[in-house]
Amino acid sequence: MRDLALAPPAVSPLTGGLADSVFETADREPTRALVARRADPASATWEEVTAIELRDEVVDVAKGLIASGIAPGHRVAIMARTRYEWTVLCYALWAVGAEVVPVYPTSSRDQVEWILRDTGCVAVVVEDEQGVMTVGSVCASLPLLRHVWQLDAGALEELTVRGEPVPLATVDSMRRIVLPDSTAVIAYTSGTSGHAMGCALSHRNLAAPCDTLLTGWGHTAARPGEQGSVLAFLPFSHVYGLMIQSLCLRGGLLMGHQAELGGEALSSALRSFRPTYFYAVPSVFEKIYKTFLRTAQQGGHGGLFERAAETARDFAAALERRRLGRGRGPAFDLRLQHALYERTVYRRLRAALGGRVRRATSGGSPSAATCRCSTRASASMCTTGTA
Repeated sequence: MRDLALAPPAVSPLTGGLADSVFETADREPTRALVARRADPASATWEEVTAIELRDEVVDVAKGLIASGIAPGHRVAIMARTRYEWTVLCYALWAVGAEVVPVYPTSSRDQVEWILRDTGCVAVVVEDEQGVMTVGSVCASLPLLRHVWQLDAGALEELTVRGEPVPLATVDSMRRIVLPDSTAVIAYTSGTSGHAMGCALSHRNLAAPCDTLLTGWGHTAARPGEQGSVLAFLPFSHVYGLMIQSLCLRGGLLMGHQAELGGEALSSALRSFRPTYFYAVPSVFEKIYKTFLRTAQQGGHGGLFERAAETARDFAAALERRRLGRGRGPAFDLRLQHALYERTVYRRLRAALGGRVRRATSGGSPSAATCRCSTRASASMCTTGTA
């Protein structure tokens, strides 16, 4: 049995802040694509951003933050959907030692006021005019708030221009004083009653689970010799979404952003981006499963689909028992059935996810393990055949 505790680390141990990942990759592999973005959210064309390009953009925005008076320990809220600018701004804030306060863009006026006041935010970045209006309606009760930047109005471009006089050495010196145990994020989660409660997470808190996953399972993200890729669509306002962002940039995986979570918008993004690994919460897996089932039923193949689903569950369970040393793996008849459904069902399901997905991970909340449309069923149907 392989002892994963003795396995060599997949990434360098964290000695500073999370922003160092971008700078280290740019120094080591400057042309490695780290992010993919689209000029138009409806476009099927993704433009790859290399490590050195991402680093330079992070530096430019960091210089603008410094010129705006953002200093180590300052708290800045980001109130936007999952988009490219979120990542650039997040890493720019970490590069200057600031603390990120994620806020759901759908938060109510009272929720926004409470979070910004409770954390003492000196600035907030919103996505659109609606966000500006929400923050504007509570500004009177936020004496520490000095800046409101709007992404759709060119906030990053504005910061870049403002930061032109700031020397690069200033960014480097501020980044190097960030320690692993410095606070990176203050994430708010609803309690059983009263106001949402803030949880301070250090750079180490976010990096450690990502590094554990990369060390033990990073090799499963793509075929040998192929760069793994992940479509980030979960909210970065949630810790799960933030972990996916950190996982990709620390592990050198190509990350795409998808802001719209509507069925057709997400499906279109998956088909065009073609991720190799799929991360989601149980409700997303269950929705995908039900959509596939409904489509099969409408075509008169509901029975075939359900038998394929049952075979996928049995096949995945047999593989898991073998991995744990409790069985010999799928029997011959089960392997035969799985091969049959691979040609008739599973291949088509993977095509709907872009055709390259090898594995899927569910997290964020418990899954209904006993439900026929369970996460394990949908995940195994989408990925087992390519393992």
